[in-house]
Amino acid sequence: MTTDSQTANALARAIKYCGKNQREIAEEIGFPKPNIISMMKKGDTKIPIERIPALAKACLVDPIHLLKLAMEEYHPEIWDVLVKAFGEPLTSNEEDMVGAYRIATIDDDIEITFDRFALVLASLTMDIGETEKPEAW
Repeated sequence: MTTDSQTANALARAIKYCGKNQREIAEEIGFPKPNIISMMKKGDTKIPIERIPALAKACLVDPIHLLKLAMEEYHPEIWDVLVKAFGEPLTSNEEDMVGAYRIATIDDDIEITFDRFALVLASLTMDIGETEKPEAW
């Protein structure tokens, strides 16, 4: 069952693939009954913002991504102010990419040219199963 709620749909997918049942998830995040998890994944009730970090952890998903979905859906005006004030938050994958860049530039900053940008983009979007390196390598 899908709903118009992107947040509920994301939660439903997370629950489906995390390997835990709703009772286990409810217990992990401090809800006494699993029916609240069912209500959130169907979009019948909103995910409490303060429970998003624990819920994301229980479902093995990025808390920033789930928080972003929820805030854009539930509180778009507040989210817009936060993004304007602090910038778009990084997901854990994006933080890893920034970390990789910092490692690569430990001795000197690397100028981001179009060719370098295109090479990085090509390497990020190639299939993991590919054995050949992108042409620019």
